[in-house]
Amino acid sequence: MKYVYLALNWVFGVLFLLAGALSLIESPLAGLCLIAASTLLLPPVRNFVYSKTNREFPVKARAVSVFVLFMAFGFFAGQAQEQREQELAAQKAEERAEKAAQLRQERIDHFNANRAQIIASVEKAITHEEYQAALSQSSKYLVAGDKKLEQLNAQAKNERAAIQKAEKTEKLLAELKSIPVEEYNKNKNLYQQLLKMHPNNDLYKEKVAFYSKKIEEEKRKKIAAEKRKKRIESQFSAWDGSHRNLERVIQNSMNDPDSYDHVETVYWDQGDYLIVRTTFRGKNAFGGVVKNSVKAKVSLDGQILQILDQY
Repeated sequence: MKYVYLALNWVFGVLFLLAGALSLIESPLAGLCLIAASTLLLPPVRNFVYSKTNREFPVKARAVSVFVLFMAFGFFAGQAQEQREQELAAQKAEERAEKAAQLRQERIDHFNANRAQIIASVEKAITHEEYQAALSQSSKYLVAGDKKLEQLNAQAKNERAAIQKAEKTEKLLAELKSIPVEEYNKNKNLYQQLLKMHPNNDLYKEKVAFYSKKIEEEKRKKIAAEKRKKRIESQFSAWDGSHRNLERVIQNSMNDPDSYDHVETVYWDQGDYLIVRTTFRGKNAFGGVVKNSVKAKVSLDGQILQILDQY
């Protein structure tokens, strides 16, 4: 075991020493950390220190020191790597800037040498309504700062924008023709797009306002319908669907209320009131179990307004 431990000290000590020496070129601090770690491992160095001080560095303390030095090596090596990457990025950025400046100057020189031909070519493209071609040609030489070229570029850009605006307007109007009036959200969205392109168009303003109002009305109707539904459903038992008030009326009129057995309850919404029919079983005056039904007119708050039928 002693020889294995000694061999490991030699192997790692030499590796750390060589790696540290190589690392000194790129990161002196990282290299010194590995060299210091190697001095704690190499037997000749330890023997030399022992001969001078007559003191031996404990194994655990050496292990901790080597670990700390190795971690410090990683930290300093990482810093050096990051610095190299930053320097490389800065170098590439500088090269790109130089290349861009060179290209810019080449375009300026080419425009100055061929101004008449370039201006004439752009004007011809605009005359033939080839606005994209005019933009491509003029944009390339805007760096020259020529006022005439800048005017032609702006003209081509405006003309192209006007055409795109007209095409989009036509497309939106065609789409609107295929959408039913009742689809308020879709109509509002399309008219909002049209109004954004034509902010002074009164018709589009009216349409946006109209559909916005319809959407709000639909929201209010939906909320009212949900409240009405809850109002109606609260009258009925969630367990068996029976109508609570009608059930009490039925039981109060029975010969044997304790024999009441609910079978089914259905209702019809008549707007201002409900028609509720409850079918049930119960004992008659002779003690026999029979099935009966009661139909009643009921208010939206669940009050029994009128018994319409019993059978």
